[in-house]
Amino acid sequence: MSAPIEKPQLRNLLRTQVKKNMVGMILISVGIAYAFKVFVADKRKQRYVEFYRTYDAEKQLKIMNEAGLMQSFVPPQK
Repeated sequence: MSAPIEKPQLRNLLRTQVKKNMVGMILISVGIAYAFKVFVADKRKQRYVEFYRTYDAEKQLKIMNEAGLMQSFVPPQK
C-alpha cells in the first residue's frame, strides 16, 4: 500500500500566505535598504567629504564677485 495522501489546509489559508509574504517582503526590503546605503548613500557622503576637504569658500566668493554674479556686492572704490 502507498502512503496516505496528506489533507490540504482548509482554514486560515489567507493568513498563512500573508505571513509568508510579509516575512519575505520585510527581508527583501531590509536587503534593498542596506544595498542602497552601501552603494549610493555612503559613496555620495564620501564624495561630499572629498569636495569640501579642498573647497575654499572665500576664493569662490571672490571669483563670483569679480564675475558680477552677486547683486548685493558693491565693488570697492578706487
